[in-house]
Amino acid sequence: MSESNQQRPPVEHAPLERSKVQIKVSHLLAFIISLMWVLVFFATLAVVVSSTRDYLQRAMESHAQDTATSLGLSITHSAKSNDVATIDTMANAIFDRGYYREILVKRSNGEVLVAKRLEEAVEGVPGWFIKAFPLKTPRMDATVMDGWRQVAVVEVVSHAGHAYSELWRVSVRSAWVLFIVAIVSLVLVLVIMGRALRPLRDMEQQAINIAKREFTTLKKLPWARELHRITFALNSMVVAVERMLTEQSELAEKMRQKAYVDEVTGLMNRSDFSERLRHLIGAPTKFASGALVIIRIRGFAAYNERNGRVAGDGLLAQTATILNRFAARDERSLLARLDGPEFALLVPDIAEAAVPALGDELVKELGEIEEFPHTETSIMAHVGIAYYRYSEDASFGKVMAAANAALATAQARDAPAWHVQEADATGKSSALYLEISGMFQVGLSPDRVALQYQTVKPCVGEEAAWRYRTEACVRIVGTDGSMIRAGLFIAAAKRLGALRLLDQIVIDKVMQHVQIHGPVQGGPTAVNLSMESIVDPEFVTWLVAKLRAQPDIARNLILEVAENAISSKIQDIKPIFARLRETGVRMSIDRFGQSAASLGYLRSLVVDYIKIDGSFTPDILTSTDRQFFVQALVGIAHGLGIQVIMEWVENERQFDMVKSLGVDGAQGYYIGKPE
Repeated sequence: MSESNQQRPPVEHAPLERSKVQIKVSHLLAFIISLMWVLVFFATLAVVVSSTRDYLQRAMESHAQDTATSLGLSITHSAKSNDVATIDTMANAIFDRGYYREILVKRSNGEVLVAKRLEEAVEGVPGWFIKAFPLKTPRMDATVMDGWRQVAVVEVVSHAGHAYSELWRVSVRSAWVLFIVAIVSLVLVLVIMGRALRPLRDMEQQAINIAKREFTTLKKLPWARELHRITFALNSMVVAVERMLTEQSELAEKMRQKAYVDEVTGLMNRSDFSERLRHLIGAPTKFASGALVIIRIRGFAAYNERNGRVAGDGLLAQTATILNRFAARDERSLLARLDGPEFALLVPDIAEAAVPALGDELVKELGEIEEFPHTETSIMAHVGIAYYRYSEDASFGKVMAAANAALATAQARDAPAWHVQEADATGKSSALYLEISGMFQVGLSPDRVALQYQTVKPCVGEEAAWRYRTEACVRIVGTDGSMIRAGLFIAAAKRLGALRLLDQIVIDKVMQHVQIHGPVQGGPTAVNLSMESIVDPEFVTWLVAKLRAQPDIARNLILEVAENAISSKIQDIKPIFARLRETGVRMSIDRFGQSAASLGYLRSLVVDYIKIDGSFTPDILTSTDRQFFVQALVGIAHGLGIQVIMEWVENERQFDMVKSLGVDGAQGYYIGKPE
């Protein structure tokens, strides 16, 4: 729910869609082989049946011809003497064998002397088989001669019954043999193919692991030559990708360590200061009490525009010189430049009674940079002071929130001013914070929560293809109707345990807006979630159920969690992020780069976007270290399938620079203000 005055959307590559119809290679091959075997089975059977039928037809033709010739020779003498009885006896002897359908003996003038006929009944053979494979029974004849004179003709027609029986027997036996051979061979082929293709499952899992940023190699290479080569190539690729990402990460980390000094002022930067302060707050023997001072120069942006960047840098350097005089009073003091015209000073062991004098002196000394007359854009300093005492529940966040709250109170005045409050008393020193605390104490009404949307713009590619369109910026409507920014009430909400309620209200409002008006600016909207909510099982269960109930809306949401909130709880966060992504939402890390473990955990956490912390943007034009770090981070992120967004982009030069560094999207006042 945090707001950035310079954030832009990450460029998102359209995800690859899986085909709705998915067939395993082994199943496809089994189907093809089975189909081929069926074709081979029927083709072979057809050839066997056809060949057997042709053979039987030729056998019947030859048999009939031989019988006709033999009978003709046998009855030659009887035919000459017209001995019909003998001819009939001889014809019966042959016909009774049952291999003939008809035997005729005719005179030369066509008169039938002897006629033997048998009905063509076929037993044990299906009728459909006879129709499918008909056998021709040709009529064969032989002439009986008396010298040169023809005295009779013998005609013989073979009986097809025996041929059909033989053809059916051969066909059935061949079908069984082919079927058994086909089944046995198919089983053998499938077993061998299964063993040969088994490594494909391992390669598939290896590819899935790469997508999850887990770089595993296959120890056992398959014996199939082609798969052996593919597996070897995959292993080589995994090793190369892991080495490349590791080298990039290590180099980027080294450069990040070198980038702890602010080049304009020579002071430590925000990252170094934050890490040291976190350490001191956890070490009471080193830092039992003290004052955290945040100084902000109002009107700096306008000053830059009027006088140019060089003059602006000179103003920052002059401010650093003034503040160095205070830091020099105690060697344990820490002085840093935070974001833009904002500085932080840690004064350890200062007495609480001496804090007002410190505030007065700071405002007085910073009067050197003050511009007159006072206008809305004139230069002046405001100072917020948080007085810190060690306690068991002390934290970096509480101390910074108190200092920012004090600064906000001081900024409410139109003249240089300071304000102080104890680190554990955020919001109790002014009417505004009393009002905010009162809202959360009685239970925040959704009517008091308003949303503004800040545009996120792609650096490259088509605008229509850009997915990350806006970020929802949370406001609370004050009693006077004014919009109270998140920075002024988040600390109070956290202190009173109301962040979960606030996150639920924001989620409800964004989803209602998408449902009624459609996606904001035609695409997904990012919603910041607090760490308190994202690790709350009840909240996550509620959110998952709500997103699953409205999948079309879920696809138009991006859930963001600040990096400093998750860097120490990666193992707890990973399953939560995975569960949320299953609903269709995208996940993003906000304020990336604040933690020293940034690049270390990025490979193990599956997210869609990272939004680089705005502290990297102000110096992006002049800091080669920052440029190198951003460029290296972009390369690593793209290698992991993550898109990168740069926030706090305030002018065209910064936009052109982040674009040249390969950043996917930008957000900030140059892109658009929350509205």
